[in-house]
Amino acid sequence: MRRQLAVACATFVLAANGGVAAAQDTVLPQIPQVLRAGQPCTGSSGKKITETPWQLPYLGADRLWPLSTGAGVTVAVVDTGVDSTAVPVEALGDAGKDCVGHGTVVASLIGAPVREGFKFAGLAPGARVLAVRGTDKSGVPSAGGIAGAIDAAVAAGARVICVAVGVAEADPGLGKAIERALAAGALVVAAAGPDSLPNKKVEPGPYYPAGFPGVLAVSALGPDGKAEAGSPGVLAAPGNLVVGTGPGGGQVVGSGPAFAAAHVAAAAALIRAYRPEITGSELAKRLRDKAYRQPGLAMLDPLAALTANQAEAPVTARREPVALAAVPDTVGPQRSALIVAGIVALAGCLLGAVAVVVPLGRRCGWRGGGR
Repeated sequence: MRRQLAVACATFVLAANGGVAAAQDTVLPQIPQVLRAGQPCTGSSGKKITETPWQLPYLGADRLWPLSTGAGVTVAVVDTGVDSTAVPVEALGDAGKDCVGHGTVVASLIGAPVREGFKFAGLAPGARVLAVRGTDKSGVPSAGGIAGAIDAAVAAGARVICVAVGVAEADPGLGKAIERALAAGALVVAAAGPDSLPNKKVEPGPYYPAGFPGVLAVSALGPDGKAEAGSPGVLAAPGNLVVGTGPGGGQVVGSGPAFAAAHVAAAAALIRAYRPEITGSELAKRLRDKAYRQPGLAMLDPLAALTANQAEAPVTARREPVALAAVPDTVGPQRSALIVAGIVALAGCLLGAVAVVVPLGRRCGWRGGGR
């Protein structure tokens, strides 16, 4: 009975704070992180979503944007490049092209602008996104490539650097590049490991630059509020089954710490725009300290990190996990989306049964009116 009450409370709180977006009517392809030998460049999915993706209400975008959109802050994306025809970015060298599409999705989650008639935007739609290539054309990263990209990002004025790729060795040259970035006052956010792809075993970490001191490592969580098992990430953020913009402008699905790192980098941009005096180390500490704590998990709470230490108590929008059925690795985004749709339907039923649901919501500490 207690477990049923907890699940009902969690579902109600999530619905009251914006909820999980309804599942899409079309199947969205999952973006790769690395292309296989001989595989052609990733093409456009040709699909547009009809509902707001779950990660935006989960992170409380509607409450964040009246306070900050990240305007005036440069966020560098170190990845496979960014398709500048799909996501408006500034690019260094040839980073305005993206054969893989991975960097394009990461950049869209950070700074895709709000457009009338579109259901998707980045969490920091006012930020300036700088594309810097840290891999070869097929998406294979190298320590030297990442180090050079970080140095180039710092030289170009990036105050937040999102490293969406990593390597398994603690390369000294890469470590020195991290030290230079931190000394320049930049916040370095990095994926704690590779993407979570079906039927692909991810070797245990650590991965770098996430494993270096001073780097804010990030792991991924999904709509169920659960992070990946064994992830060494300092922070967890939406990264599994998130919807973003891929090559050519079509919508795709991403799953992995890289996409979670994008949301943490975007949150950092919101805070730096709102508090321009904050240092990189202070920003990292704020994101950690204001995270929503659960046993063994620190979940990104952008609104608390943005508004803390003001004259009045910070307004927080807690994103409680919702219990989902276990999904095997071989099940694709469509099946997972149907599960999410079931959760939304359940929330609707609970909202309809006001006499029963409201007391449950109060037991969970929910207060109406957006307070």
